[in-house]
Amino acid sequence: VVAVVASLVLLPLLYYLASSKLTSKATVLFATTASVGMMVMSMQNLGLIGMMTVAWPEDLKGFFSVCQFLLLDIDSYGFSCLAGSSAAIRYLFSALMFPIGAAWLWLCYGMSRFLPTEHRWILPKTQSTCGAFLQVGFSTMSATALAPMMCYKHPNGLRSVLKYPEIICGSDEHSMILAIGWTFLIVFVLGFVALCTFAVTQVPRWSVEKKLDLVASVRFLVFRFRLDAWWFGVPLLVRGPLLSLPVVLATDYPPVQIIVIATILTAFLVMQMLFWPWKVPLLNLTDCTVSFCITLLVTTSSLSLKIVEGPMMVFAEGVSTIMLTGIFCAMGTMCAMTVSALIYRSALGGKQEMSIFNLGHGPSTRKVAAKMKALAKSLKEMELEDEGGLSTRLAALAVFDMNQVTSVITLLSTEVAPPAEDATTYKFNARINSASFDPALTKKKRPLPALQKAMETGMDADHQSETSDDVEALSEVVRSSWI
Repeated sequence: VVAVVASLVLLPLLYYLASSKLTSKATVLFATTASVGMMVMSMQNLGLIGMMTVAWPEDLKGFFSVCQFLLLDIDSYGFSCLAGSSAAIRYLFSALMFPIGAAWLWLCYGMSRFLPTEHRWILPKTQSTCGAFLQVGFSTMSATALAPMMCYKHPNGLRSVLKYPEIICGSDEHSMILAIGWTFLIVFVLGFVALCTFAVTQVPRWSVEKKLDLVASVRFLVFRFRLDAWWFGVPLLVRGPLLSLPVVLATDYPPVQIIVIATILTAFLVMQMLFWPWKVPLLNLTDCTVSFCITLLVTTSSLSLKIVEGPMMVFAEGVSTIMLTGIFCAMGTMCAMTVSALIYRSALGGKQEMSIFNLGHGPSTRKVAAKMKALAKSLKEMELEDEGGLSTRLAALAVFDMNQVTSVITLLSTEVAPPAEDATTYKFNARINSASFDPALTKKKRPLPALQKAMETGMDADHQSETSDDVEALSEVVRSSWI
């Protein structure tokens, strides 16, 4: 009863807590709330892992039970005291908890229409608050929807639902909760994922077209991440159902659960390290550390397994074969790259690039050069210190974006714009000049008078002349970039 009353009070408060101003930089309040949210999400993942049918040590079982408390499972709050002993009724109310919570938020939005204008709820913020509520409870929604499908086998041949052992799989009562589970899975779980996936694909276009109400409606999905990794909320959302799925498909086969869950966690860890999505660098480091430790925790659970035989032995041999095949394929790719680089010297760069080595095609250098010149002209017209000037706009950038800007300036100053001997004036970081590997190129490379004069006098480089020797010297450097 206390939990229900607290939920009815806290959900409207979530509307006001989730309406603070957002910037590309992370504030102290954001770092605090994001770290708390990350901690809750990590403990929810541990709660899902605790559902594995593995003989965990007793100490871990107690810890997993605490984590499952954060899964917002109403059975953990003594709901059976009110609902009675009927497992089907308890499951029905568990499935209805999140639709009722969302309906309560929309009811509050409707009641706010009777308040003065300044106190009325705003539609985009209400949509974002409702999305945040479903996002926080998404792991619970996934586990609840999949619970009727987790059946384990008794020694007498019968099968029971893992969460509700009194329900025999295949009985009328099981068919009823199975119908509820499938409906909940399709409408709320998969429907919410589809809606969020559509939103993250459209947010960049909405932002460009100034459809700020639509952007504000999906604030819950993107506000925690860097602006160039806005989509990362969807993979985090999907991780919950993926961690529950192995327990559904292989309830009686713990080795399968261990391998599949460890694979899922490793894949997400690699994605986390590739994109570094959180706004605060320390959050990225802690998230990677937690993911790494959870992956090790899952793999060490294999120490509690008995010696496998029969189908599990075939499965273990199959997994080993797949892993060895992957290793040999990677080694074969390395050998192919070595042979190709010896035969086709420009394979790793230059004008005749091999897209398979570069994992894709790069843009045309002519197109890049044209946009670079246009951008340089626009930057030159901006004031340095005035309000809204270049310095003010740079100050609004997040730390990741500022690092990218300094890296680009260092790259351009070393390889493109001023001569190598003058490039140190513009560098932020240490970088080796590609021409340093070929003394002949260093001798051929002469100062570019047009760019040098433009930098010194502030004149537009478009009105300066460039000699053919300068262009040829620059092209020689580009051709040598395969080094």
